[in-house]
Amino acid sequence: MIRAMGFACAVFAALGLFQVPAIARERVHYIAADEITWNYAPLGRDVIAGQPLHPLGAAQLGWIYHKAVYREYTDSTFKTLATVPVDDRYRGLVGPTIHAEVGDTIVVVFRNRTRLPVDIAPNGVVSVPKPAAVATSSTRTYRWKIGPEDGPGAGDATSILFTYASDTSQSADENAGLIGPLIIARRGNARSDGSPADVDREIVTLFSTQMEIHSPLLDENLNDRVLNAKGVRESAKFFIDANAFSSINGYVYGNMPVPVLRLHARVRWYLLSTLNDFDGHAP
Repeated sequence: MIRAMGFACAVFAALGLFQVPAIARERVHYIAADEITWNYAPLGRDVIAGQPLHPLGAAQLGWIYHKAVYREYTDSTFKTLATVPVDDRYRGLVGPTIHAEVGDTIVVVFRNRTRLPVDIAPNGVVSVPKPAAVATSSTRTYRWKIGPEDGPGAGDATSILFTYASDTSQSADENAGLIGPLIIARRGNARSDGSPADVDREIVTLFSTQMEIHSPLLDENLNDRVLNAKGVRESAKFFIDANAFSSINGYVYGNMPVPVLRLHARVRWYLLSTLNDFDGHAP
């Protein structure tokens, strides 16, 4: 009898006659804050204008800087980076996507591998308390319960975007590169991995003016005589403007790999931005 009822439920659900209740899950991610060197213009050209990059000004360190970014690993040893699909390599500086469905609990095992006191926290999720900074080489586990108030509203699509970032010194940490997307799907409208069931392709773009003068890694950039071969100092005239990069996903002058969209695919495009006072450009 139970087996017959289960079969009937599956048939009715397939026909759309009723919705099978969603199963709340724990979704575990192993995410580290890592220090890397980042090239804002890896192609070495102004792709938009079809010409070489402009010559470095007297106050510009270069195109490569020390940054701190979120990266996902396969397990709690933090030895093996999770594979990034080729189609998602346009994401650049942006941290890994965290998906969840309303009712889920996100478990983030976080390792701080930078020299900075940083953390990881979702912006706007109601039930998550403010975290404390995590010391260098330390690990902390966070649990983010996703409640109904955190999901899409009646007038929203089946998923909405939040960001996660380090809020130890949020604007400064975002200028270092510590920001990523948290995508919440409406309950009953998600695949098993938490992504929205009615979407074939998700695109994430971070519009950000990265202000290197506000990065907590500024001294590392100034003191690195490989990256700062000219020995530019913070006091140099026009230093602020010369080391500010109006970027998409950490790329400038069209150097971002072009996202691939396929004909007839259902695409949802998410837009993020950072918080500093220079983020005056908009999509």
